[in-house]
Amino acid sequence: MKKTIPIFFACNDNYVPYLDVAILSIAEHADKRNDYLITVLQTAISEENKKKLLKHSADNVKIEFYDVGKLIEPLKDTLPDVFYYTLAAYYRLFIETAFPQYDKAIYLDCDVVLLTDIAKLYDEDVEGYLVGAVYEQNTDRDKNFTDYVTNIIGIPYYTYFNSGVMLMNLKEFRAFGVRDRFLNMLTTYNFDCLSPDQEYLNVICSGRVKYLPTGWNKHSFPEPPEGELNLCHYALAHKPWHYADTINGEYFWEYAKHSEFYDRILAEFNGFTEEDKLRDYQNFMQIVAGIEMMKKSERTFKKLWFNKKADV
Repeated sequence: MKKTIPIFFACNDNYVPYLDVAILSIAEHADKRNDYLITVLQTAISEENKKKLLKHSADNVKIEFYDVGKLIEPLKDTLPDVFYYTLAAYYRLFIETAFPQYDKAIYLDCDVVLLTDIAKLYDEDVEGYLVGAVYEQNTDRDKNFTDYVTNIIGIPYYTYFNSGVMLMNLKEFRAFGVRDRFLNMLTTYNFDCLSPDQEYLNVICSGRVKYLPTGWNKHSFPEPPEGELNLCHYALAHKPWHYADTINGEYFWEYAKHSEFYDRILAEFNGFTEEDKLRDYQNFMQIVAGIEMMKKSERTFKKLWFNKKADV
């Protein structure tokens, strides 16, 4: 009997071209002995774009679309849209309840490329953990973010994980009530933070994370990966479809040239101006300024949650 590998993405129409590249890379390495079920969590992907994504379906690779609007809409006014994050960032929090048939699943951001069979990630043992993930590689490179995690979130910076690649133990998620804890914390406190979905998950899952080698979520930094380079994650602003010098960007273009959206991706690359690069820098400085402002806030995780020992 074939093993089913459930894989989830959250996407909107703007990010479909990069999702297409990610799916291409998964399909390229899919083992015929497994079934790969890719579910795209979305609310407004056009039918035309859906048809293009579905072209990557195969005997053992199935692609489905799940409209999370009915789950998100009642909470829309509660879920804050912080900096450049959109509501799509919250979709992963609803996997545990919307898909009760799965005890374990993989969640991926759209800006990733797989260099090996993703079933190897699924086969990692997360028994007793809530999630398998890789630590956030930016926090020990930039003092601003080290300070943010330590003094605003309130957890050791070396335990802070990136939620863009997760092996989710959904059985434990349900038993622990991760979604309900998240919604309760969000609606009760609405903490000041940069990326709410990631921060809340880090606080809720603290102490119950299996840390995986960075090769399973390698950001575009020069340090070599721990173990094999299995997955490139083009996190933050330095995207290969904007910058020619993005580390590991060649893997993105290797799959992009086979994408239905190649012309659109190439046009995005060629049309990205010096003014756009300046805007990226200004956005980064806005985040740094936001960190400084949050230090004065009374609505941080560290002050309101950990110091006052609030009860979920």
